[in-house]
Amino acid sequence: MQPRMLLVVALLALLASARADEGEGSLLLGSMQGYMEQASKTVQDALSSMQTSDIAVVTRGWMDNRFRSLKDYWSKFTDKFTGLWDSMPEEDQPTEP
Repeated sequence: MQPRMLLVVALLALLASARADEGEGSLLLGSMQGYMEQASKTVQDALSSMQTSDIAVVTRGWMDNRFRSLKDYWSKFTDKFTGLWDSMPEEDQPTEP
């Protein structure tokens, strides 16, 4: 269930509860609350099954590999930069105020 659909259902529930009479309101409100609980459980089940799907696992692996390669690239870059910084003579190095 999409978040928009959940929002529409919630708005309909609020509208129905606002228009219901005192006697009918409790019955209608109870049925709407039951429907909302069932809808939220369905959304939670869909999200948890999506997190364990093959596509999600492959995507997580791909992202881990990309971040690892980016970290390796950054490490090589900083190693070269610090190597240049260390090779400067002391009189050329900036002093801290």
